[in-house]
Formats: sequence, C-alpha cells, structure tokens
Amino acid sequence: MYLLIVNSNAGDGNAGKVFERIQKTNSFHNVKRITVFTNKSTDAEKIAENYSKNTSIKHVIVIGGDGTLHEVMNGWSNEAVPVSFIPGGSGNDFAKGIDQHLKAEKQWEKIISNPTKESYWNGLYQLEEKNQEKKFINSIGMGIDAKTTEVANQSRFKVLFNYLGLGKLIYLTAFIQAVWSFQPMTIRLQYDGKRRTIQNAWMITAANHPYSGGGLKLVPHAKISSEQLSILIIHQISRKKVLMLFLLVIFGQHRFLKEVELLKVKEITIQADALVSYQADGEIGQLKTCRIKKEKQAVHIYK
Repeated sequence: MYLLIVNSNAGDGNAGKVFERIQKTNSFHNVKRITVFTNKSTDAEKIAENYSKNTSIKHVIVIGGDGTLHEVMNGWSNEAVPVSFIPGGSGNDFAKGIDQHLKAEKQWEKIISNPTKESYWNGLYQLEEKNQEKKFINSIGMGIDAKTTEVANQSRFKVLFNYLGLGKLIYLTAFIQAVWSFQPMTIRLQYDGKRRTIQNAWMITAANHPYSGGGLKLVPHAKISSEQLSILIIHQISRKKVLMLFLLVIFGQHRFLKEVELLKVKEITIQADALVSYQADGEIGQLKTCRIKKEKQAVHIYK
C-alpha cells in the first residue's frame, strides 16, 4: 500500500497541478494507495506520525514542497519504509540535492515501476538545551539567509515568479531587501574540540547538500554524507560586497572570497549573544543556542 501525502497549496498551487497530472497516468489507477491532503502547516507531520503505525503502508510518496517533506521526515518514524518525493514547491532544493530531475509524471512512473534506491542522512538540530531535536532535509542557517527567507515568504511577487518558473528571482529580490536592514551577529562556535568567537558574522549555515534558495549552490562543498555536516560562514563584509557575493553564488564562485569560510564538522554548537533569526528548510524562527549534527539512521529514498 502506498501512502500519498499531498500538499496541493505548495508552490502557490503548483503541487496541486502536479498531482492532477499524476492522476492522469495509467499507473496511478493500478496501484493500491491511500491519499491524504494537507490543509495547513504541520498537517503533513501529523499525518506522517499517525500513519507510521499502519503496518500496511510499504512506501510513502510526498507531493509538495521542501517544507512538506521537512514535516513528513519529522513525523515519520518507521525507518524500514522508503520515502519518495515529487517536488511541486517554490524552491525544490531537495530534489536538486539528490539529483532528481525528471518531470513529475515520469518521476511517478519511475517510483512505481523501477525506482533507484539511495541512502540519505537528515540533519538534526536542537534549539536551546531542553527542546526536542528536529530534523532538517536541506539546511539550517542563521543570519542573512534566514532574513532573506522571511522576506521571500512575505513577498507580493512570489506568486508571479512561481507562475513564471523564476523561483530564484524571489530570493534575489528578497536578498536585496534584507541586506539593508540586517544587523550582523556575534556568535560562539564549538565543534570538533575547538572554540571560536566570530564577531560581525553575516551568516552561518549547516547543509546536507549544496542547494538553497531555489537551486542556488550556497554551500558548494556539501555532499550527502553519513558523518559530516558542511558549514558555510560569512564573516564581516560590507553591504555592497555582500550584494556581489550573492551574484557569485549564482555561479558558485563565492567560495573564493576571503570573507567566506567553508568547514566540515561532525557536530557544531552555535551560541549567539542575542536572539537571531534562523531558517530550517524554510521554517522561520529565532534562537540563541543551537546544536546541530547528523542523524545516524539513514532514510531510504526511492526516486
């Protein structure tokens, strides 16, 4: 039995159109399936949590955006059951991260008939010491990327850019707006036996794969790994130069700037002097302390 978790509203309705096209395929009507639709944020996590106890479910297929998959990964507890993802969101960075490029209908047919199996290790993050750990599929970041995500989510141009297939422009325009209001951070880091203090930092991001912001190769050295997180730090930098940095990100050349530092770590703890904005797979919040590491148990991704 397949469990389909569908967020028709993802990508400002794009995921709903994706699901309509999948429904027209012959194989859709030839497989045993349960289809459950989300209505609001956190629904996908609750659906996944409830169906994890259903032993008749042999495969989960998520149709929606990265935020939908983020919720499913945090709700699904039966690790023996494979998970597949058919993207229909704004950014679709997870699909790019696992090198999944087929159109929705072809991806559906491949998942049903002859899927490719891959192991994927989510990241884990814990805000403050007493909070529960949560998973992230793409990245978690503090600083200008979180501010950019916040602005992008509120942008009145988001629907238009998604309709035109220009998702990257959402983040470009949001980034330009965020730069002028963002205040750099003082952060303290602990990782691999080291302690550091970084003043006037613009960003620190931990990633499972390179892509963020609708296909931008933000963390270019990131690779799918069972042990290491890839970290990008942007040190003190002028506002004019940070705009140039964004343009370099489009071409993956920002790594050569002296203000950009790339690390590989097993685990990292980040402490800020004051509350700072963060984003985890597009989910926005504020924190002062965050511990980040890799999940030990792999997820079986069928694509």
